[in-house]
Amino acid sequence: MPLCGSEKLWPPRGSDSEAGSASSSVHSTSPPSQFSPLSTPPRSPTVRRRPLHPSLSAGHISVQSVRQRLAHLGRPPSPSPPAAPGPGWRALLCQLLLLGPTLWLSAWLWLFWRLPLALARWRGRRRRTVLISGGSTVQAVHLARNFHSAGARVVVCEVEGLFGLARFSAAVERFHRVPRPDAARPERYVQALCALAERERAALYVPVSAATPAHFDALAKPHLELLGCAVFCPSVREVALLDDALQALGLCAAAGLPTPAHHAVTSRDDLARLYASGAFRTGRHVLTSCRERLEVALPNQRGDLRLPHEPSAERPWVALHDAPGRHFLTCTTVKDAQVVANVTCRVEPGAGGLVPVEHAAVSAWLRTFFGKTRELRHVTGHVSFRFVEPAADVVLPLGVRVGVSMPCICYTSVHPRIVWRPCRHFSRQNSGPLVADAGRYWMHEAVLSTLRHPSVEAVSRLIGTVLDKREALFALWDPLPYLAYYHLQLPFRNVLALVQARNGLQYRTMAAPVH
Repeated sequence: MPLCGSEKLWPPRGSDSEAGSASSSVHSTSPPSQFSPLSTPPRSPTVRRRPLHPSLSAGHISVQSVRQRLAHLGRPPSPSPPAAPGPGWRALLCQLLLLGPTLWLSAWLWLFWRLPLALARWRGRRRRTVLISGGSTVQAVHLARNFHSAGARVVVCEVEGLFGLARFSAAVERFHRVPRPDAARPERYVQALCALAERERAALYVPVSAATPAHFDALAKPHLELLGCAVFCPSVREVALLDDALQALGLCAAAGLPTPAHHAVTSRDDLARLYASGAFRTGRHVLTSCRERLEVALPNQRGDLRLPHEPSAERPWVALHDAPGRHFLTCTTVKDAQVVANVTCRVEPGAGGLVPVEHAAVSAWLRTFFGKTRELRHVTGHVSFRFVEPAADVVLPLGVRVGVSMPCICYTSVHPRIVWRPCRHFSRQNSGPLVADAGRYWMHEAVLSTLRHPSVEAVSRLIGTVLDKREALFALWDPLPYLAYYHLQLPFRNVLALVQARNGLQYRTMAAPVH
């Protein structure tokens, strides 16, 4: 049913936002070894003063104290090395042949589509601003579309050196670059986020945490909140617990939830003992890094194993048994340890398609995990879980990470109203469906799968996929991100992957992103 005008994300009468009242006490419990403070940098003369949120003014907190706190940042884990190379020359040639006509079409669409929308936006009334990170990802584009449909002014940022996919979206009013997070100087990233939020007068920051670890956004959270910008992200301590595969499995066991067979690996000797004992002789096993977002399939022979870095006590790995069964991926929205929104998608093998399903066992698992884990009793943010279903009504966790995962493309525009409640008489029951019914597919994967095995059955399956499901990125009112992704971002990333593969390097491609 249509929404009332008061459900739009306009600024309330009393204050700019209601999102700046988060407590700073959660940062006093961060691990001292991994997140030790750095030396205080000199005060930046370029940051402008801005009135703080009313809930913070009573504590006599100044903008100067915020700048001074920017130096007390932790040392995050090392950036994850890239993975395997991309597809072959045949698929790449097809994409490059369409590059020229697509550039002309994109230019005309910008003139006759994006420009009128920008003029209409300039004449519109003032709206609250939401800042979204990860502008090179499909997740950021979908979040921007949903927040724009809910009435917010959307600003997107991305780290330097990555393709700005979200800048092509009609839902994005401004696009900015921020420095790439560095373990040696994380304050540069935090200072850039604070300056950007202050300049754009952002009332909410939603980090995607796909291209960069969530640890850096958690470091910026207390400083942004003191500037009156709410941050939809867990604290540093909570991120350290969830992004560490071994500690996350420990939390599951402490909550009484079943876990897959797993072994901690801190040296090459541990791997040698596991291979000698026959632990990896049957079934599929994966090796997951506890510090970086890396996953390696374990071969049957120990001599065939190649790791990006050697396991150690500081950078351990976890060997997991991936039991046979259906795989599921979630995008879970949590507020104060309460699951307020969740979409569970079945991962289709091969094409990487996502089909939203209602899975009672997964929903019950999530409620139990957040309800019984004392260390996460105040967690707020987006968390992604991977599950395998080895038997009926039995799910085992295979991975967890903080951030917005690919199933978020199945959320409707109701999701921003749950993340950022617009008005006191917003009703979840009368606001419409939260999750779209139709599944999602990737056009390039569907076409390439048909070309690899051409047959009448394959063509029929392709037609059925196009008719029954929705393309993961295409929107009729916002077509430019679809063209930019398939004809600019994806081909050039695959070209780089092929060049680096010939030089003996590895690179993570953008083909069929799922997690």
